[in-house]
Amino acid sequence: MKKRTSKQIFAETFLELSRELPVDKITVKKIIEESGLSLKTFYNHFPDKYSLMLYIEQMESDRLRERLSEGDMTFQDYLRAGVEYYRKIKHFLSNAFENTQGADSFIRIHAEEACRSLLGLILKKNGLTEIPADILFAERLYANGLVSSFYDYNFGKINLTEEEFIRNCEECIPEKLRPYLL
Repeated sequence: MKKRTSKQIFAETFLELSRELPVDKITVKKIIEESGLSLKTFYNHFPDKYSLMLYIEQMESDRLRERLSEGDMTFQDYLRAGVEYYRKIKHFLSNAFENTQGADSFIRIHAEEACRSLLGLILKKNGLTEIPADILFAERLYANGLVSSFYDYNFGKINLTEEEFIRNCEECIPEKLRPYLL
């Protein structure tokens, strides 16, 4: 049996708390109390609760990006796994998107992470160290759109079957970006 890390315990604790409280009401103190770990341990891993929130999303996106870049899955499989993960942590995402704002807005933070993730995928998959500015723009536009679309889909604002949604996400990849992703 694999031992859970402190980071995983903090993530699980935050996910549990987000079922009961708006994320803007969850404090580091509350996370510490509920996790049974120390404040020092928390700050050894995260500068604030927003970094922990991002870690929750990054755990899965990093794993999926690695599988995609290694050729273990198609881009369509990657999108499908993203839909499944959003569904799995739907309560957390809803809470985080609706109860954060401004510089701490989770949708903004999440979109930045999606851009970082997609950029890392393009670099690794294509053996690049740099991306032309026009491709970088297309990547950011697409990543930001995906975050909003995934949110809208999972909360019933897009009325498509899962397969239709995934197919549309793939078909809407900007033409300039297609050779880098598909």
